[in-house]
Amino acid sequence: MASRADDHAGSGFHVRETANYAKKMSTHIAYALVVYTLLLIFEVSPQMVSKDMSILPYFVLVALVAAVIVPCRNLERRWQAIEAGGSEDRGRQFTREVVLLWLAAIGLPTLLMAIFWIIP
Repeated sequence: MASRADDHAGSGFHVRETANYAKKMSTHIAYALVVYTLLLIFEVSPQMVSKDMSILPYFVLVALVAAVIVPCRNLERRWQAIEAGGSEDRGRQFTREVVLLWLAAIGLPTLLMAIFWIIP
């Protein structure tokens, strides 16, 4: 027995998928947090090396990661609310916010590295 998908597979009929922006934003946030954390570890932590075996740089790294979790969660909740509200023309807003998210995920650790490099 053929399914509906099989009936329309060769007919050129395409079902337009609705963009689930909340799910896409959640995925972007998860990957951005991973990239942000890795950049902190590999860019910032070498700049924070102290002469003695201090644990302070590790606490600073944990605090920097914790500081961005709340804004990221708020962004995720905001997109869940937007998705539930069903407002139109979300594509441009989504693209802008994804670009800002990635600029922050890459830019903040790079900026911190530069600050730690300049100020010994």
